[in-house]
Amino acid sequence: MKTKIITPFIVALALIFASCDSTSDSNNLADLAESWIASSYESKDAALNMVSENMSDDGYNIGARYVGFGFNFNADAMETDGMVVTNVIQGGPASSVIEVGDKFISVNEVLVTQESIDDGSLSFRGKPGVPVTATIMRKGEEISITVKRGIVEPTYSKEQILQNISNADADNWRENSLESEIREIVTDASQRIVYVKTWDKFLDDVSGLEAEAITLTRFEFNQNGKVLTVGNMTENELILRQTGWSITR
Repeated sequence: MKTKIITPFIVALALIFASCDSTSDSNNLADLAESWIASSYESKDAALNMVSENMSDDGYNIGARYVGFGFNFNADAMETDGMVVTNVIQGGPASSVIEVGDKFISVNEVLVTQESIDDGSLSFRGKPGVPVTATIMRKGEEISITVKRGIVEPTYSKEQILQNISNADADNWRENSLESEIREIVTDASQRIVYVKTWDKFLDDVSGLEAEAITLTRFEFNQNGKVLTVGNMTENELILRQTGWSITR
């Protein structure tokens, strides 16, 4: 009889401890996700340390999809160095045409300058499938290229994320940020996934107008509690509406 009584008791204890472990694990993941977001608000160094210490070596960022060429450039050094390609997104429309180190001179006969970027006259975006001509400088030689715009699905490795943060100007880190807050954190401990909803108010670079947006960030963790994937979705159209833009054809 004692065995019959003790066995369910042991099972119940095991379930309790398993529940405690699950709750503790869930809290740890939520805390790390919250700290990750907070570090991005704090400073360049805080963000750099967070990614370096808490992202898995095989982890990656899932970027927002867009229509364009599929490359990154030296945005913080644009005014002094021109538009130099720092990363080409594999599988993107331009992946077989441009290389890291290429410098864009003109796009559709519009000279590449900070002013032409800011006023919207220079744009790689538009209808998918439409060919765009450009002139680039490669190893001292001007080359004409043509790329058909397409949907780009970017991903960035841990190494690329760290490099992008390192290239940022610490003095201008979130200089346009006015207010921000974390509004909600939801954890799916069984799948090791955490969702964080944040709200931000900021000054738009081009118009100088205030805008606000809600962003949902999704974290996936590996068994060691390291970030395996991170990506977010935000209210891009709402931001454009607040800063005077509209969608036209």
